[in-house]
Amino acid sequence: MNEQESTKEVTTDESAESPPSLTTQWRYEPVPDDPERHAEFDQRAGISPEGLPIIGARVRGKKHKHEGTNCDDWFEFCNSGAWTIITVSDGAGAKIFSRIGAKTSCEAAIEYLRGALGEHKLDQRENWSHEVFERDKQTGVFAEKDIEYIQTALHTAMTHAHEAVEAKALDLAEGERSEIFSDFLNRKVTTDDLSGTLLLAVHTTVQHEGTTRSFVATCQIGDGMLAVIDSCSGQQLLAIPDSGEFAGQTEFLTTKKKLEKANLASKTFPFFGPLRALMVMTDGVADDYFPNDPGMSQLFGDLVINGILGPRIAERKVDLEEINSTLARTELKDTFAVENAGLAATVETITADSGGSVLIRSVKSYAEKLGLPLEEVIKSTPLLIAGTAGDPMSSEEKSEDRLRVWLDSYHVRGSFDDRTLVVLYREV
Repeated sequence: MNEQESTKEVTTDESAESPPSLTTQWRYEPVPDDPERHAEFDQRAGISPEGLPIIGARVRGKKHKHEGTNCDDWFEFCNSGAWTIITVSDGAGAKIFSRIGAKTSCEAAIEYLRGALGEHKLDQRENWSHEVFERDKQTGVFAEKDIEYIQTALHTAMTHAHEAVEAKALDLAEGERSEIFSDFLNRKVTTDDLSGTLLLAVHTTVQHEGTTRSFVATCQIGDGMLAVIDSCSGQQLLAIPDSGEFAGQTEFLTTKKKLEKANLASKTFPFFGPLRALMVMTDGVADDYFPNDPGMSQLFGDLVINGILGPRIAERKVDLEEINSTLARTELKDTFAVENAGLAATVETITADSGGSVLIRSVKSYAEKLGLPLEEVIKSTPLLIAGTAGDPMSSEEKSEDRLRVWLDSYHVRGSFDDRTLVVLYREV
């Protein structure tokens, strides 16, 4: 994320033809040996207390590879009691040690929430109507105490993260290693050098009317996006990204006024309902799927047909009769036609070993070949499963590895930023 980056024009290359050569436009330079350097990428997987898979990955953007600079993103997730906790941060591109602030803020926020939520349970209710989530118009406080407890925990986690970044900056300026950092900058480190965004999400489940429902609460300082895809594949955005004085500029955790109760309350959102996926991401992904409504649904579809949110059709036991009967009502009449429809575009990768290529699918292109509206395809589990037919994106077997490969490879014109995405989901 560049603090004053001009708003880019984002156009996804939706054709099945290969996008223009990337290796002629972008070179690869390794991660520099700077103080507290970060690995070029990371990917992780886990299981929620309810048994839902959770995967996350971050990758260094094309611009960072080209210039030989660090990835500035970070993410963490963990379980505590009945809760899953997710933190994501995007360090300010113009700040030399923003990656340190991103890591510090994620770790501090998740550590606080781990302790605050470990013993907390939501009240049992016969009615989970909109009235449960009513707030005082002046203070932003939820009327229901168990819901307000979650909001307060999220806001306190933001404050803890801010204080941790301040303490980290002071340590780098005055601590045992201060000379290393001062020599690197030709001055002492300041808190501003560690500027970054922070996105928080917590999830648990509730039994309601004989079915399992998800409760999600989110809070955010800066840009990026948090969104839920429900069981009907509808989407709900749980974020209002901050914008700054200039186009492409955002606010940061290091800005104390962003920690005021009224501001944090305006950036706190609850969700209650059947959940298919909870997605938390930096602007490197969110901007590629702008406008986010309906872009988040398209993102979900892309994750499914690229074999990331569940196994591909060739790797699972499926009812082919149901899938083919669904396809029979489209312009691609069966899985054989899908497999030979040329859905995958060959995309060059920019890596240390002189690059390579992967096969990336677009759910929007797939919908066009089916002759159906995009929203209809995303709502249809048989069609999404069918969309994975044919050669796989990569040889990676684990979902988190496939997520990392996809983040590092998919092509959007004008997209060059670091990309980070964490997804809690039910397998399609």
